[in-house]
Formats: sequence, C-alpha cells, structure tokens
Amino acid sequence: MNNEYITITADGVDHKCRIIFTFSSEEFNHSYVVFSVEDTDELSAMIYVENDTTSGTLEPITNDDEWDLVEQVVSDYFENKEHGCGCGCGDHDCGCGDHDCGCGEHECCCGDECDSDCDHDHN
Repeated sequence: MNNEYITITADGVDHKCRIIFTFSSEEFNHSYVVFSVEDTDELSAMIYVENDTTSGTLEPITNDDEWDLVEQVVSDYFENKEHGCGCGCGDHDCGCGDHDCGCGEHECCCGDECDSDCDHDHN
C-alpha cells in the first residue's frame, strides 16, 4: 500500500480517508490499515488483504482480540509520536538511541554529519 489516501464506501457513501500507518500481526496473520476519515476526527482500522502485488481489499475487523491489538498499537504509535520518533513500533525511546527495535522506520537524528564518536549504526 503506497497510497496516502484510500476511499472507503459505507452505506453507499464514499469517504476519503488518510492512511495514518500500517502494521502486521504474526499472531493474527493479518495486515492492518489505520486511517482517519477526512474532515472528521474519526480514527478507524481495517484488515488489508493483498490481492496481488499492486492492489488489495479492506475487510472489517470482527474479532475483539484483534481490536484490542489494534487499539494498543494505535496507542503506542501516538505515544511514540508525542514522546519519541513517531515510528509507532513501541520498542524504544528516541533520545537518540541505537534504534535496535528492528522496525526499520528510523533515521539517525545526527544525519550524515556524524563524527567519529557517533555510536549509531548507519547500515
């Protein structure tokens, strides 16, 4: 999913939605899209099912345990965005540390101007 916006049709009405972030769960074997409905404060999520390499469909989340997971990931995302780097992985505090959480969403805060004392892994 490379689009910043998606259109969701509910009750015959199209709603333009901005993708906030996506994530996957090994526990439930699903990928999720967290989005906000444009011109509202409504935040929601759906399961993303990839049809091929360029498209997919969205399905409702019907399992309470999955909703609990989504709510926790959303909470972690916004907490990290407010107090850290904003990647939403929930596995580190950006101060700038080594970012060894493995989420792959980090860029070093020191940029390309690191000196010889920099201990950040730039690989």
